[in-house]
Amino acid sequence: MSAALLRRGLELLAASEAAGAAPGQAKTTGAPGRRTRRARAKASQALKLRNSAKGKVPKSALAEYQKRQCRDHLKANLKFMTSVRSTMPDSVTQQILQQNQGRKACDRLVDKTTTKKKKKKKAEGTVFTEEDFQKFQREYFGS
Repeated sequence: MSAALLRRGLELLAASEAAGAAPGQAKTTGAPGRRTRRARAKASQALKLRNSAKGKVPKSALAEYQKRQCRDHLKANLKFMTSVRSTMPDSVTQQILQQNQGRKACDRLVDKTTTKKKKKKKAEGTVFTEEDFQKFQREYFGS
């Protein structure tokens, strides 16, 4: 292909692109390669500046993990519990337990009086005697 044909093809291509553009937009002139590189560099730098703040030090991933990790407070709790030696009266502890008692049946305390009533009931015997059973057997089986 000759250079003249290439130039003519590029001119036709540029003319078709210009016709497709909006009439209010201005056509850029100059070296398009340099401008796109500069524009890309500015855009990437603006993106970097937007994602980070000046003077902010990035945190290590290990420090972030340890900060979010659940801590075991068992030693501190045991030390506190063993150091405190005050005892509360039973009336206060019973009052606290009653206030924290739930409404479910599993949370209710079992009264001692209800268990005694169940134990006091006599075992009910049968109404029939041994003679009645023998009589029934003779009538039913015929012997």
